[in-house]
Amino acid sequence: MSQPKGLGQYAVLGSILIGAFSLVLTNSAFNVLLPYFVTYYGISTLTGGWIIALYMLAMTLTMPVASLIVDRLGRKRTYMLGIVLYGVSSIAGALLYEHVAVLLLVRFIHGAAAGLMIPLSLVLLFDNYGTEVRGRITGAWGMLLMIAPAVGPTLGGLIIQFGRLDVLFWLNVPFAICALFWCGRYIRPYVPAQRKQIRISSISLMIGGIASLSLGIQLYSSTLVPVAFAWMLFVLGVLLLIGFVRLENSRQEPMIRYNLLKSNPVFAWSVLVSTIQDCVMFGAIFALPLLFQNVFGLSPSVSGLMFLPGAITTSLFMWIGGNWFDRGQNKRFIAWGTVVVVLALGSFVFLPQSTGIVILILLMACRGAGMGLSGMSVSALGLQALPEEDMHEGSALATTLQRLISSFALIILTLFYDGRWQMLTGAGYATPTAQWMALREVFVILGAVLLVTLPVILSITRKKVGIIAEHNRLEDQKQPTA
Repeated sequence: MSQPKGLGQYAVLGSILIGAFSLVLTNSAFNVLLPYFVTYYGISTLTGGWIIALYMLAMTLTMPVASLIVDRLGRKRTYMLGIVLYGVSSIAGALLYEHVAVLLLVRFIHGAAAGLMIPLSLVLLFDNYGTEVRGRITGAWGMLLMIAPAVGPTLGGLIIQFGRLDVLFWLNVPFAICALFWCGRYIRPYVPAQRKQIRISSISLMIGGIASLSLGIQLYSSTLVPVAFAWMLFVLGVLLLIGFVRLENSRQEPMIRYNLLKSNPVFAWSVLVSTIQDCVMFGAIFALPLLFQNVFGLSPSVSGLMFLPGAITTSLFMWIGGNWFDRGQNKRFIAWGTVVVVLALGSFVFLPQSTGIVILILLMACRGAGMGLSGMSVSALGLQALPEEDMHEGSALATTLQRLISSFALIILTLFYDGRWQMLTGAGYATPTAQWMALREVFVILGAVLLVTLPVILSITRKKVGIIAEHNRLEDQKQPTA
């Protein structure tokens, strides 16, 4: 593969990373502004929650459809379409932010843009950089995507405290312009494959199924909606997706290449491991604030800052892991990273309530280091095992599965925690003690589930993934397709 030279090698990297970084940064900034939305717009907490939830809903809906758009436009133009949607909607949000309906629409468009850009960002980087540097490229990609959610909440709070909401939207515009210009100038063009047919029946079943499942997840914890209604949405979503799969099984060229999971075991196992890692990560994000505040007595602001050491070490070790990834076929550091995360989670089970904050910071930093070594490298292994023309569909498929399954896993974990501490309270334990005991069991579950992935990681890291995929690429001998 001919890699970008001179300024071009940095411009290609910058154009892709800037767009993805600004999307994640803005979304994480919005996630802490729910109280502000409720007060400023005079709306209910449920309506304010939709300002947050619409982004995730739109992104989850767009990711599977992105393969159709890529098939028609090619990867470069699809990514640039996402940037345009992101930039134009940000301008609209900055000019009309006082209208809550506009804000809801802008958040939905931002999510749709993310559904186009996030899965394609790593694929485009793989397209433009050879296998000898893909580990470092993946590390840089993951590092920025970890820094953004760590910085975003602070940025959102500062902007609201000292400015107005429109500043947060205007901040996106120079990022979008810069990313669009560099993409157009430095990323090589692609010839659209145009193999897929647009079938309204398949699209309707897929969007209806994912929307029903996503809405059920969002509404399950709402006190204003009956739990039975959320379960009805779950069942409807499952039935629609079953209908979608059965219909697509009869197609010669399906809309989503979910058969990649059957035909490529390395990719399938990497998706399984990545999905479990996501479930454990979101489970820890749920459990750790409860641990810090209810058990160790930290304030909400200090509890939030406790995640910063982990974000720093995750970013650092993603870069280190990327360098190790590029050095050779030995990928055992991924397994060691998993072990570090398991040990860190297990340590929270045995900590006394008198544990000092320094120990907690060290454990959070160790957890972040393990996540940095294991997370992005597993994703890179899976994508690198795919033929070049299937990478964008594999990325979208993996990301969609991870989003949906991790959301369900978080609901199950929440139900377990609430039911368990209430059961212990009924058995005679004081409420703080019961909550602490339930949290211990949560950390045991998270560590045990992650530990199960260790044999799988050891298996797939022994395979010569670059050799598995190399005969399918041949980028130097043919023009790239979408």
